[in-house]
Formats: sequence, C-alpha cells, structure tokens
Amino acid sequence: MRKQTRPAEKEPDSAGNDAGGERCQQVLKAAGKCFLKHGFHATSIQRISEVSGMSPGHIYHYFRNKEAIVAGIVEQRLTELLERTELLRQESVTVGIVEAWMARVEPGIALRAAKERASLDIEILAEATRSEAVATMVQEADAVARANILELLKQLPALRKLPSKELAARLTVMRTVFDGLAIRTLCEPSMNQAATIRVIKRVIRMLLEDAD
Repeated sequence: MRKQTRPAEKEPDSAGNDAGGERCQQVLKAAGKCFLKHGFHATSIQRISEVSGMSPGHIYHYFRNKEAIVAGIVEQRLTELLERTELLRQESVTVGIVEAWMARVEPGIALRAAKERASLDIEILAEATRSEAVATMVQEADAVARANILELLKQLPALRKLPSKELAARLTVMRTVFDGLAIRTLCEPSMNQAATIRVIKRVIRMLLEDAD
C-alpha cells in the first residue's frame, strides 16, 4: 500500500468535495509559474492569487501556507511517478521488465529534460536545503517511490539473489542518471539527446541484467 507524503493541508470544501480537484490544481499550476519566475521566497500568496485568478482567502481555504503548496507539488510528482511505475509493471507482463524499462527510457528522459519542469524541481530541491519541512516532504516522497520501484526490480531473475544493499545502490544509480538530467539540461542546452538516450539505455540494461 502506498505511503502518503506529508499532507498538503487540503480540506473538503463547503459542499463536501475533495479540495484536490480543479481549483487545487489551479493553485499548484499558478504557484509553479511564480516559483519559476520569482523564486520561492519572493513568491507571496498574493502573487499566486494574481496568477491563479483566485482570492488569497480562497487559496488559504485549500493550502495553509506556501510550504503546503510545495507539498502539493511534491505529491503531484510522486503520483505521476507511481502511475508510470504501474504502467511499467503492466507492460512487463507481456514484454518482460527489462524491455519494458528500455521502452520507458526515452519518454523518461524527455520528461526530465523539459526545461520548466526541470527548473521547478531544482527550485524545490534548493528550498529543501533551507527548509527542514520541505526536505522531509521530498525525502518521504522519494522513499515511497523507491520502495515501489524496488519491488519491481526484485522480480528480475538476475537481481533476485543480490544483497539488498547492492539492489538499492543500483536503483540509486538509475535514479541519479535521470534526476541529473534536470541539471544537465540547464547546463548543457546543446546536449545530443539521441546519443544520450543510447548511452543511458546501455547503462540501465547493464544494471538490470548484470548479476555480478
């Protein structure tokens, strides 16, 4: 069962509906734009209000403060990752885990290399170095994601007998490859993506198939 990240301070609205619906997403999208343009600390609820078209009071109905909005973005990222992991699991039934993983490398790189997404992720990580609360959100979400992917890796015959520390280390390397693309995209805008994809596929295949 999926462990929940730190709550984003969302409450049911007056009609009893879940606040994680359209208006909540409207706030998260507007906040993301503001964080990218002004940075976390220069972004106020008033700025988010102006971009979202919602009053500050309305925003506070769904999110207690900016950290709660960050928690909402982190939860959103986690949900997307878990959905991709589940899709990978389903595809592995017909083509096997390794080939299903190979098929996911290119779209995974494209997602991480998207400039706005990469910039927002880096902004959140930067805030995690300053805020213990944000760091906890990021770490808890990462722990959930790692646990789900590890369960999938344990199904591979080549990896089944590996010590748990070795398996965890391989996952760390795989995730580092993809997470690092956010930084490389900003530092190396002329990066040859096709060549990068080919090399990453070789590295991932080795990590998934090499039992030594």
